[in-house]
Amino acid sequence: SSSSSRSSGFSCCTVDFGNACGVASRWSVAASARIAASPPAAQRRASQGGGRSPWRRSSLCLLMGLSLLSTLPNLSDAQGAPMLESQVPPGLRQWMGRDNCGGPRWVAFHSGLSEVINDFNRFDFQKALQGLSSMLLTVSLDPHVAFDCATAVGSALGLAALTSEQLQMPVLAARMRQLMAIFGSFDYQMKGEEYIDASPWPYKWMESMEGILRSMAMLKQYEVQADPLRARSAHELLQASSTTSRRSVTPKKIAIVSVCDYDAAFTPLERLSRINKRAYAEMHGYDVFVYEKAPIFEDPLRPLLVEPQSYRPAAWSKVDAILLTLAQGKHDWVMWMDCDSFFMDPEVKLEDLAATAEAQQCGAEETASSDGQDLQGLQSLVESWMAGPSGDLAWFEDLLADTLETPDALSGCGGPYEMAGAPPENRTLGFAKWLYQQRRPMILASEDGLMLNTGIVLVRASPWSWGFFQHVRWMTFGRSPVTQHPWWEQTAMVYLLQMPFTLTHAAAAAASATAPSDIGLASGHLGYTPACFMLSQKHINGYPPAVAQALKTHETFAPGDFIVSFSGCKVYSSQEVCNDLFFSYFFQVHDFKDFESDPVLQSWM
Repeated sequence: SSSSSRSSGFSCCTVDFGNACGVASRWSVAASARIAASPPAAQRRASQGGGRSPWRRSSLCLLMGLSLLSTLPNLSDAQGAPMLESQVPPGLRQWMGRDNCGGPRWVAFHSGLSEVINDFNRFDFQKALQGLSSMLLTVSLDPHVAFDCATAVGSALGLAALTSEQLQMPVLAARMRQLMAIFGSFDYQMKGEEYIDASPWPYKWMESMEGILRSMAMLKQYEVQADPLRARSAHELLQASSTTSRRSVTPKKIAIVSVCDYDAAFTPLERLSRINKRAYAEMHGYDVFVYEKAPIFEDPLRPLLVEPQSYRPAAWSKVDAILLTLAQGKHDWVMWMDCDSFFMDPEVKLEDLAATAEAQQCGAEETASSDGQDLQGLQSLVESWMAGPSGDLAWFEDLLADTLETPDALSGCGGPYEMAGAPPENRTLGFAKWLYQQRRPMILASEDGLMLNTGIVLVRASPWSWGFFQHVRWMTFGRSPVTQHPWWEQTAMVYLLQMPFTLTHAAAAAASATAPSDIGLASGHLGYTPACFMLSQKHINGYPPAVAQALKTHETFAPGDFIVSFSGCKVYSSQEVCNDLFFSYFFQVHDFKDFESDPVLQSWM
């Protein structure tokens, strides 16, 4: 429960002393850098200069932030006592308190950060970003290595965010902070806030949380300014779409998938959710699969899940449920929808959302021409996959490369996507051509006030989607730290969808001979793969006001919105309050009289 509360309700990770004290100019940050590089007495004199000192504001920011630009402590200094918890699941316990930051790799990493800080102090921000990008691209190639010393990696990402801001790239800085969050939250769960704050790495936990909230608030404002429809409901988005107004979208075979494992003695959520999803699906001719227990996907790679099934958090069943549905080969799209989410505007069709996304990215004509081809390719791939050799990961890597990296597979939507620089390569991880060059939307999702939100995800039934979710699953093979991350499959998806794209753009910007350009909606680069089309959270994943206000990172649901989600409700209120919320929203779209005799709901009503 402790990890659940962390993952549901907080925002983690980055320090942003520039934003903490207002938008800092290069001059003011450079002044504070000079103070931080000075002897302690000089720092005191500068900070005591009163309102007349042009450095006062920036130096205070620096002191209340990460002490980013001061000399790093010796790596041998203690990082604080690990936070040990005896009452945790055995799968999680094996990672609690583990500290692998003292080896040669991290000594060298620490030395590299010191050089970067020297570059920053000399105001050579591009060189600093170049050094950070090189370090991070290398360590990201192996998640096992990266999470060995997550605080170190998080601190480098925080420095990269700060450096990006000095280069006038606030969107890139926000993406860096999102990546920082997945590393900081890991050590926050496994070792605790004191460990992070007392470590020799430039990282302060609470300040990092405040930094990412501010940075993401800025990003949300920027996105709405670039596309005002992101602040409108899904229904209004479709009304404004040229796709739906100019021609009728061909109905699709769609499956809605969820796992509802709730005790009916404590909450009516499972029953309400089933009724709601089934009613919406029947209205549009969709299939719906609601599992009572976490499903397990069985294929020739199943033996590589070496840990006991009880060690694997139930959240990973989302990936299994999606793969199980894709493997049926009967649907054009598969929608994952958390059990604690209800459809609230039944007139919104999923195929209309998919067509709108593809039309925005590729053009309406291409949307129609691709119908059916993806499903046929998926059926063929799955047939070969299920006949493959047991446990032979290289064989399956070859199969995916042969299927996903052909000219035909990458020809849609204007041809292969070209990244700004040379991306990292590790095909076992999924850092490969098929991930980097696919331009057509294969996944529709949204971001909350932190990062990718995987509560509502629409997945194209295609070979690409099969390969992607297999690689998400692969990140739990062996004894993997990602398996026990407090954000589970969300971390794996961000690692693949965003990490190499953000870091590659940073490296290219740092090496640019001209002023580096930022990423974002107005740019040709977003900081994540174009194969993942980001709707706004307003479109598909609003939260009741009470929950949204407590979480501080989620869009507030308003009447007329498509979906309402309750994730995090119990973290901030009682089960009774949550149950009242479930009924309140359920009966906004369902007739009370139709369910007053329902055997499961009768006792509740």
